[in-house]
Amino acid sequence: MENSQNAQELLYQFRYLREQRDMLASQFDFISASLRNLTNTKTTVANLKDLKGGEEILLPIGGIINVKATIKNPEKVLVFVNQDVVIEKDIDSSIEFIDKLIEQHNQQIQFLQTQIQNLDGNIARMSQILQQAAPQQ
Repeated sequence: MENSQNAQELLYQFRYLREQRDMLASQFDFISASLRNLTNTKTTVANLKDLKGGEEILLPIGGIINVKATIKNPEKVLVFVNQDVVIEKDIDSSIEFIDKLIEQHNQQIQFLQTQIQNLDGNIARMSQILQQAAPQQ
């Protein structure tokens, strides 16, 4: 009876570890997508250095849709620093800000990769234990 109870407890722990791994993998995917967006944003902002006031560009407005827009002042951009605050920055300052965000994202990705690898190891070990504990047929 005790072996059955131990096996059931191991199974619950195994499922918990799998759920934790899935949650971290989702966070990893989300941060990776955000990192790709930041990288694209940095490239776009850096390309503004080559523009002059009054030039026309394609402005993405979501998904696969762009509109033609005329840039009045390509030397300044508006940066959302949090949900309610927007500040005006020059191109170089905005690139520095984006670089800091990219660095934070890379650190988070590295942390999540380590956590996922640790969980994968624990899941593999627990899987072996569960297979050994399973009744042989």
